[in-house]
Formats: sequence, structure tokens, C-alpha cells
Amino acid sequence: MFDKLTLKNRYKIRPWLSGIMVTVVLILIQEITYFWLRTLAVALISIALFMVIQKLADENRGLLSLVTLDELTGLGNFRAYQERMRLETQRARRRHAPLTLILIDLDHFKNYNDSHGHRLGNELLNSAGQIFRGAVRSIDGVYRFGGDEFAIVLPDTDIEQARYIIKRIRHSFESLPNREVVTLSMGVANYREEALIEFFDRVDHLLYSMKASGGNGCQFESSESYASNSSSRTAL
Repeated sequence: MFDKLTLKNRYKIRPWLSGIMVTVVLILIQEITYFWLRTLAVALISIALFMVIQKLADENRGLLSLVTLDELTGLGNFRAYQERMRLETQRARRRHAPLTLILIDLDHFKNYNDSHGHRLGNELLNSAGQIFRGAVRSIDGVYRFGGDEFAIVLPDTDIEQARYIIKRIRHSFESLPNREVVTLSMGVANYREEALIEFFDRVDHLLYSMKASGGNGCQFESSESYASNSSSRTAL
């Protein structure tokens, strides 16, 4: 895998080299007296330029993956989450559509990691990530922020629909043979056309309220929470 510096240097050098080569070839073409030979040369250089552009586009996609994907799980990282939420909140406001955010934390993961080592800890994180990905639709977003913190973005999804997703996650995670004492704490809420950081903080508060009460559950805002800030706890 290329490191970021190597990829950055590629993008600095290759356009300059390509430009110099094109300039030299164009100068040489001007010296060709036969029309058919000049046409052939232009066609060949056009094909070569297309191949260079295609190559750069492929490398650009690879660089984007390095920037936006979590290397361990293959899920989106925090940067990808921020961009997705920016787009989804704009869409939710424009269409007045529901948008639900789930924040997830693995309870007792640090103890598990310390006891079993980083390799098994990473395997459990990867298994959890695949469970979260498999529990949602292809249009939904699943992200790992680092450590044992995950987020799921559910466009066009209300709280009641999110409950079914959480049940699928719970059932699949509890079936993992290697999870031992590790459980899940979750916070879930709908978007209220608020600032993005306020939405995140609201769901994050629900998550840590769940953890403070012992974990292994999901903290929902109740249907009256928009007025009273009350919440409801659902044990996993």
C-alpha cells in the first residue's frame, strides 16, 4: 500500500511530466509533412492521453479510499461520516424526510483487548463492523470513528424503523462466538433540523447515559422528547 506522501508526490510529478511530453510531441507533429501521418500521430497521442487520464482517475479513487475508509473494518471513517451527514441533513431539511443516527460503543472492549490481545480485539471489531453493515440497507452509512466507537446513518428512517435494525444488530452480535463479556451500548435519535454538531451531541448524550446506567442497552428519545427531553431505555 502506498503511503500518503508517495501518492501526493505522484500527483505532483505526473501532470508535469505528461504536460512536457505532450508539448514535445506536438512540436514534433508540426514537422510532419504528410497529412495522413500527422492524423495518425494525433490519434495515437489522443489515445495515450486518455490512458494517462484513466490511470490518474484510478489512483485518485485509491487515494480517496485511503482518506475516507477505516483500514481495519473497511467501513467509512469519521471524515466520511462528516461528509455523509452534511449531505443527509441538507437532504432531510429540503425534503422534510426523517433521518436517524445510531451511535454505538462496545462495552468492556478495553478489558477484552487487554486480556486477549490486539489481534483478537481487532477481529472482534471487524466482526462487529460487518454485523452493523449487514443489518442495514445499501443506502445507509456505517462508520467507525476509531477504537470501539461506531455510527450508523439511516436516511428516510424514523425511530420505529430504527428499532427493527437495532434488534437485528443485537441478535447478530449476541450470536458471535468470540464476544464473551462484550456487549453493545447505543444511543438513537431523529434529526430535528438542528446544527450537525448539536445533533451528534444529542445522540452522544443518549449513548453515554446508556453506558452510565450499566450498558448493554439502547437509549431512545421518546416520542414526547421533542417537548420534554424525556427518553426511554430499551435493554438489549
